[in-house]
Amino acid sequence: MSSISRVRKQGGARIITLPPTILAQVGADTGAAFALSVRDGAIVATPVPDVAAALPRRYTLDELLVGVEHLPEVYAGVAGALDGEPVGNEAG
Repeated sequence: MSSISRVRKQGGARIITLPPTILAQVGADTGAAFALSVRDGAIVATPVPDVAAALPRRYTLDELLVGVEHLPEVYAGVAGALDGEPVGNEAG
């Protein structure tokens, strides 16, 4: 099965849309990674199945905020730490 897609500009990149039927034939979907090369004047896109393991992990907001409920206690423990006159050779 062949399909025709046009290259379009998006920001500084050039984008080509891959139809779902083509992606399904190689077992890929949204978020899939492809190694791109040129062979005999044709662009060849080869799925890279395990690239997700090599990418840095993305955290959810809930994961990033774990422990934030203890911040008021931490702030209270250091309140006034910067008050007062210098006691040594601090830069001022």
